[in-house]
Amino acid sequence: MPASSSPLCLLRLSALGDVTHVVPLVRTLQRGFPGTPLHWVIDKAGHKLLDGLPGVSFHVYDKNSGLTGMRALRREFPPGRFDALLQMQVAARANLLSAFIPAKRRIGYDKSRSKDLHGLFINERIPDRPGIHVLDAIGSFCEPLGLKQTEVSWDLATPPEAHEWARAQWEEDGRPVLMISPCSSHQRRNWYAERHAALADHAASHGWRVVLCGGRSELERSTSDAILAAMKHPALDLVGKDTLKQLPALLARASLLVTPDSGP
Repeated sequence: MPASSSPLCLLRLSALGDVTHVVPLVRTLQRGFPGTPLHWVIDKAGHKLLDGLPGVSFHVYDKNSGLTGMRALRREFPPGRFDALLQMQVAARANLLSAFIPAKRRIGYDKSRSKDLHGLFINERIPDRPGIHVLDAIGSFCEPLGLKQTEVSWDLATPPEAHEWARAQWEEDGRPVLMISPCSSHQRRNWYAERHAALADHAASHGWRVVLCGGRSELERSTSDAILAAMKHPALDLVGKDTLKQLPALLARASLLVTPDSGP
């Protein structure tokens, strides 16, 4: 167990869905080691979503900055070494970045999840439990520190103004809300637009309000347009109209969310 004055460092740059899975781990560490400073190396998009998370000092790494950015990041850290680095990403760039983080203990993934020479950058591993969800795999990073994640708690530091924006998008009339976020960053994970439309029409015919949400990419816009064109009932189109801070507030208004394997 680290002393209260010995900081811990977490490294998880992306993607947004995986970044949100780190938040319950943060809560577990804060409950188990109250007063221990937590530092998190994260990418720009993840920081936009989680900026303001209580008790965490963020260090933002720009993936386009290469070795220059890694050296600059090293200068941001407090003097001395971290008690432990939780290296929760196995991609080559993240492995190289971890070498610029001074830490006594360097905890990484089990051998079955390792790739891109991950094992060369760590000196401890999480337990090998094949087939578990990524949320549970990330949660197990506290186990080498003597903790166990028994509670999953998300708090994405969503500001009040984001909730105000979400409340303004439609009037609360007691109808259940089906929210569809149709796209993952990997197109093969996405459902067909006509099937989303059929589901949305079925919900609308039973009195549900249908809301589409998503980012500003061309894929998300074209997919949402195809869903709307195939629907027989009206839907509220909010695709590309929210920010990352507003997205959790928007999702909180949904009775049911339909989405592929993606951040929402």
